[in-house]
Amino acid sequence: MSKSTVPAAAALLPVLALLSFAVARADAPRPPSTEEQLVAHLGEAKWAAPKAPGFPAGVMGSAIAVDPASGASIAYAKFEPGLVLPAHWHSHTEYSTLLAGKGTLVVDGKSYDEAPGSYAVIPAKAQHQFTCAPGAECILLTRRAGPTDYHWVGKQ
Repeated sequence: MSKSTVPAAAALLPVLALLSFAVARADAPRPPSTEEQLVAHLGEAKWAAPKAPGFPAGVMGSAIAVDPASGASIAYAKFEPGLVLPAHWHSHTEYSTLLAGKGTLVVDGKSYDEAPGSYAVIPAKAQHQFTCAPGAECILLTRRAGPTDYHWVGKQ
């Protein structure tokens, strides 16, 4: 290779890397759409630790579906017994049902005891935290009105 072609080849490396990344992402499985027929079974949930920073150990999630237009999502969340999910808020309203376990939900300073079947609407930007009671893991089914984000209170 001549000296004049080496810089041109080197300049192509980032483009080739980006192209191969895009192809790999195109093959990655996409979550189902919230706008299509869907039946989800808790027993078939694929649990994984959240990728976003700030979560305590012992939190697991399992995506169910995402709205392709708005980014709104629905997912299961699982907490170890006794786990405290620290105070945080979201940019969009959250709708959550406790499926298993018992816990305490605090929304803007007001405390609510939750048991299986409890349903909560948490308005956008309302500070809230959840504590799973000792004795059994807690499982929540949560839908968000927009893309999922976490803003931890008191963390920089």
